[in-house]
Amino acid sequence: MAHWSTFDKETEKETKRLIKYFTGIEDEEDQNFQLALKFAWSNFRFHRYLDVNTHKVQRSLTGIYEKLMVHSDLSKAESWKRLTEEFVNSPLPNTDGTKSDAHYSLLSLLLFLSGSPSNTDFTERPRVKEAEEEDKFDWASYLMEGEDIDNGPYPDTPEWSEEESDDDDGQQPISREDSGIQLDRTPQEDQDNNNNKTVPVSWTVGEPDARVWLEQHVVTPYWVAHAPRFPHSLHLHSNLLNVWDQHLYNTDPLYLPEEKAFVTETQVIRETLWLLSGVKKHFIFQHHDGKVSVRNNVVVTHLTSNCLRSVLEHIAVYGQAVFRLQRFIDEPPFRTYQAFVWALNKYFTSFKKELTTIEKELICNDETVTLSAVLDRLNPHLAQIKVLHKVFCTGVAEVPPETPNVVRASHLLNTLYKAIIEYDSVGEASEQAVALLFSLWTETVRPYLEIVDEWIVHGHLFDPAKEFIIQRNKDVPVNHRDFWYATYTLYSVSETVENEEKLNDAASGSSGGDQGSSNRQLTMVSFLKPVLKQIIMAGKSMQLLRNLDCKETEQSDRSSRDAERKSLYTLFLESVQSRLCSQDESPTDTITEQQATKRSLIKMQSIIAQHLEIEDVHDPLLAINFARLYLQQSDFHEHFSGGDFIVDRSSQAVTCQTFELTLRSCLYPHIERRYIECCGNLMKTLKKDYKLLEYLQAMRNYFLLEAGDTMYDFYTAIFDKVQEKESWQQLSFLNVQLQEAVGQRHPEDSSRLSVFLEPIDPARKKHPVNNLEVLTLSYKVPWPVDIVISSECQKIYNQVFLLLLQIKWAKYSLDTLRFSDFTDVTKKLEGALGEEVKVKEPINQQIHRMCLLRVKLMHFVNSLHNYITTRILHSTGLEFQHQVQEAKDLDQLIKIHYRYLATIHDRCLLREKVSFVKEAIMKVLNLVLIFSDRWQAGFGAWKIESIDKMESDFKNCHMFLVTILNKAVCRGSFPHLESLALSLMAGFEQC
Repeated sequence: MAHWSTFDKETEKETKRLIKYFTGIEDEEDQNFQLALKFAWSNFRFHRYLDVNTHKVQRSLTGIYEKLMVHSDLSKAESWKRLTEEFVNSPLPNTDGTKSDAHYSLLSLLLFLSGSPSNTDFTERPRVKEAEEEDKFDWASYLMEGEDIDNGPYPDTPEWSEEESDDDDGQQPISREDSGIQLDRTPQEDQDNNNNKTVPVSWTVGEPDARVWLEQHVVTPYWVAHAPRFPHSLHLHSNLLNVWDQHLYNTDPLYLPEEKAFVTETQVIRETLWLLSGVKKHFIFQHHDGKVSVRNNVVVTHLTSNCLRSVLEHIAVYGQAVFRLQRFIDEPPFRTYQAFVWALNKYFTSFKKELTTIEKELICNDETVTLSAVLDRLNPHLAQIKVLHKVFCTGVAEVPPETPNVVRASHLLNTLYKAIIEYDSVGEASEQAVALLFSLWTETVRPYLEIVDEWIVHGHLFDPAKEFIIQRNKDVPVNHRDFWYATYTLYSVSETVENEEKLNDAASGSSGGDQGSSNRQLTMVSFLKPVLKQIIMAGKSMQLLRNLDCKETEQSDRSSRDAERKSLYTLFLESVQSRLCSQDESPTDTITEQQATKRSLIKMQSIIAQHLEIEDVHDPLLAINFARLYLQQSDFHEHFSGGDFIVDRSSQAVTCQTFELTLRSCLYPHIERRYIECCGNLMKTLKKDYKLLEYLQAMRNYFLLEAGDTMYDFYTAIFDKVQEKESWQQLSFLNVQLQEAVGQRHPEDSSRLSVFLEPIDPARKKHPVNNLEVLTLSYKVPWPVDIVISSECQKIYNQVFLLLLQIKWAKYSLDTLRFSDFTDVTKKLEGALGEEVKVKEPINQQIHRMCLLRVKLMHFVNSLHNYITTRILHSTGLEFQHQVQEAKDLDQLIKIHYRYLATIHDRCLLREKVSFVKEAIMKVLNLVLIFSDRWQAGFGAWKIESIDKMESDFKNCHMFLVTILNKAVCRGSFPHLESLALSLMAGFEQC
């Protein structure tokens, strides 16, 4: 390696150190070490890296220098420029010349390794250069040894120097007047030459006196202690503060002037603008624990301290409001609050633009701008900030933080709603406030409308923060029979937020507020109250519809329609915009309508006043209110037919609020339309695909015995077993009879209908008519039809079925009695008894009494049977079928079905309130069964006293029922009983 240079040797050494550091191999003779060394040398000699771009590095150096100058870091900028220039102009070891690639390569490396040069604290360390040793050898004497030097005639004259000549020339300024070029002067030179006369000059970054110029052209630092006084006019108006202080000093011996911080009115205006912009750090205004106060010692020269302080305290109130609103904007917790924050942020963005415009005009305008003029310009905005702060305090700040989100969201929306109604009632004086609140409400209500839209369009109630007044109970799946009743919960919470109620959403879907205590004011989202039921019905219907096995074509069509449908919030905004445009298009018509309404109101007032004077009442306000009232009446001309008075009803400004009209015309119709569509589709699907009407008819056929031929075969088989004294309470026998009866005519229902035997109280078995109470019919209803025909409904059906079965049994028992059987028994008894029978009551007379009693019992049973089957079941069933066809939603259908069952349950006298009437009827039916049993047994099985007892019992029950029913009919409380009462009365009169 004899040919290697010193640089190559040093590179070899450093390369080996690098390999040892990274690989940990100390033995240089190791094979792996040699491979790493060859690899490193190969990269050093044959690398593919581009040469440094000197121009790019120079631009970076210049850019850093300019950035430091912009940041007013003059010392660092000067050091940066000097050191970099000194480096590139210095020679490097093993490198020829200056400003070489090696210089710029090192600078490029340093730039890449640097983080943020402009933000680094830098203090240049003084570097002492090594002084070169002075050569004290007298080279002149050495070189001129042996030479004769002629010093001339003046040997003492010093030698001539070119430097001295240059210095002398620099002392005289060069005149450039002849060329038109003026000599540049620094501000300091200009001040010295012109006796401190201030003139506007331009300066360039980097000039020696740039910092001095900057200090002369910035605002006086009034925020520091003992700040210098600024110059101002000596006019009396500009020194009112001094005049007032002098007056206080002369009149009050105890007056002690305090140290004051003088500011200009322009500075007060700018800090006012900054305060309203949300800036927290000020000098004039101070922030303490969320409150904004005014510094005590701040004064201006042309106002007294009290005057300035009163104005600034007025401004501080609005500044504190802005500060509270701004702090709330920074951290909203859930969607409704986020929407409210978004609306506030939009307002403050436009408000800050206005403040920025005012500040720019203040800086650029040469005219004087006063604080009073600025406040006059800001007055509309300050009034709006006051409204916003009031809404914020009532709707947000006063609600405890631990309050549930549903209460907080509802309370905020209610506060906005009530504020709009309140300001809207004032009239034209609050148009700006109403417009602001309406835009705020429109933005804030967006999450609520999006939740409603997602629910009623897609069947999904998406509310992760639980801020909506309706919450989904996820424990109940959609395909459960209790889905319609127990899936959703309607929240209603008191205004004091002390008590919370969860009102289960019953089938009515109405608000639970009416069910609470009357002394508590419940909060509910006010604007949704008129359509709350429609929202609940549409949401549940859509969710149920999405989970039904509908036809694929219908689902695809519905999905495509949903994709093309606009959101509820978009439709609402478009409707509002359309309504506003329609109002703007006809201003003349609006003015004409208002004028006509005003003329009508004035004339109506005079008419009412005349009528009140007749009654000796003189009250103009009462006359005005009566006039407004009668303007709404359709029969106005019938009450007051005087002259050619014309009533104009086109304007509703007298009777309704504009905001409520906007909701009725722009929001509610879209919800109503979606409700009709969702519920209509569900009803169509249930009727068409799930045979809802067929199942309802099946319940009436079997439980209410409308399928007479089918059920006749079933219950007559039971009655025959009873008459033959055979056991009939066998489950196998009953199910076989039922399957045979139903399977012949309705085979599709044979697998759904079954019979069960329920145990009864042994004490009730002593009455034969109660033996049928063990029978219970059951009909398997599939989902989702079981939402309408629930197990509770089947219990009511079974109660009516049991009553009908008992009446049918009594009627069947009387219908199967034969006179021929009774006559044969009588002849046999006359031949056998002879004279003994003649001593007692004749047999023919007994037979006559039995026949009369049979007729009376049959009349009673037939009257009761006809009343139940025709007046109750048939007529009520026809009305029920008509209502089912007109039902708009599933909830309405459920109500109709429940109302139908309640009606037949009530009119069949099964209600607990009229249980005494049912007991009297059951006594008669039980008497019928006893009478039939004894008729079939003949005279040998009973005595004549039993006929007397049966006649007496029947007469008492008959009289009791006639009396009770007649009283009920006369009172009008039970009009449906009139036919039964008349029929029983007719039979009673024949007795």
